[in-house]
Amino acid sequence: MSSRRSGPPPMQQLQPQLSISYGEPEKKQRSKCMSFVCCMWKVFTCIFSHVTLVATVVAYCFLGAFTFEHLEAENERNVKKGISSIRLNLTDAIWKMTNDRPVLHQQNWTSAAIMHLQSFEKEILTAMKKDGWDGNEDVDQIQWTFFGALFYSIIVITTIGK
Repeated sequence: MSSRRSGPPPMQQLQPQLSISYGEPEKKQRSKCMSFVCCMWKVFTCIFSHVTLVATVVAYCFLGAFTFEHLEAENERNVKKGISSIRLNLTDAIWKMTNDRPVLHQQNWTSAAIMHLQSFEKEILTAMKKDGWDGNEDVDQIQWTFFGALFYSIIVITTIGK
């Protein structure tokens, strides 16, 4: 007769004899060629992503410079032409005022000239504040050249953010 124990089986029989390590998956051996391809892929994606990013920023700056130059240069020329016409209107008004009167009275002429000059001053201040006139009337010398616009475009990129 065999003697059997009643109750749970011994601990050794319940636990399987598997070796499991947690945290690291089982690594497969790669061939040298596959390791080289994977390494080159990582290098290529890193370089390509950085080159693409830099190329995009440079293209954005040049596109911004081209846009600013074409939009603002014409406006700057128009403002300078407007200032020249304001000056011409002032001189014409003072000349007409002087020429129309047979007898010049100093007080009357001076008060009329002051009125014209104050009007001129208001128009100049408005052109400086509102239109951005820099005091230069030469139409060939403008601030919005391609390189000035490129500089402005770079400043816009670098100053955006917190």
